[in-house]
Amino acid sequence: MAAAAKNEGSALDLAASADGHKVQGKAKVSSSVLTELYTSGISVSIANTVTNPLDMIKVRMQLAGRNLAAGEKRPGMVSTGVNVVKNEGVLALWSGLGPSLARGFFFGGARLGLYTPIKMAIAGDEKAAASFQLKVLSGSLSGGLAAAVTSPIELIKTRLQAAGRDPALPNTSMGVIRSVVAADGVPGLWRGAMPGLIRSAILTACQCATYDEAKKFVKDTTGLNEGLYLHLSSSMIAGLVTTTVTNPIDVIKTRMFIGGKSTGGVMSTASTVLKNDGLAGFMKGWSASYARLGPHTVIMFLTAERLRSYAGLKNL
Repeated sequence: MAAAAKNEGSALDLAASADGHKVQGKAKVSSSVLTELYTSGISVSIANTVTNPLDMIKVRMQLAGRNLAAGEKRPGMVSTGVNVVKNEGVLALWSGLGPSLARGFFFGGARLGLYTPIKMAIAGDEKAAASFQLKVLSGSLSGGLAAAVTSPIELIKTRLQAAGRDPALPNTSMGVIRSVVAADGVPGLWRGAMPGLIRSAILTACQCATYDEAKKFVKDTTGLNEGLYLHLSSSMIAGLVTTTVTNPIDVIKTRMFIGGKSTGGVMSTASTVLKNDGLAGFMKGWSASYARLGPHTVIMFLTAERLRSYAGLKNL
């Protein structure tokens, strides 16, 4: 009897211990994901703050063709920036910074912060090396999910950057929201969400997968270990690839954000760009995009790697 009771008690202790380990495991995973999200959100927000003037110039360049007379030369990146400062003041270069920071923390945090957990979940083995295809899929899923949720913030930011000093256009976040809802209803806040979602999926897949592969390549080629030089060179490669791949989608998304219902759908907007500007129209603002996305990618990954180190997370 005593032996049976002892065995039964041991079995209960083992079961309780197993349940405790499961709970601790789940709590550890949840804590790890939250750490991924907030470290990523902070790193993207810092990158957004530094590069906001370049993002604002990019938006103005992408919209410049709408106000040009026939035969008039398009302004370049430098002249666009000079005109903004001359006509609207230096602070105009940080137009839309509020929504940009909100979007950076939530959207950027989600798309970058969910990349590693999704990659590990799909791979099923934390120690197994993920294939390039798996990295692209993970980046696409994390980027698409983040964009679908935060698209209204991107719309508000773009409208504020495009408004300038036009008194007919709202110059506050709430003003933009009221204007959009009055014209297109609540669904209008998700105007341009589809190209934004596609761009975000491709952007995150390009950034994260290219950064992953570039690190591996640079390590194998140069023998560099984890550190500033490896992270810097890998992020510069990722920025160049990402800008080139996403610029056409970015042009379409910007046109849809600004034009509202008048632009039609994705295919209609793309047809208009092709008809008016040719294939080169899809690369409009590339220089400003790279000037912004190149440094943005570098700052984002350098900051993220440092914050991950402080938080006890593995390198990207």
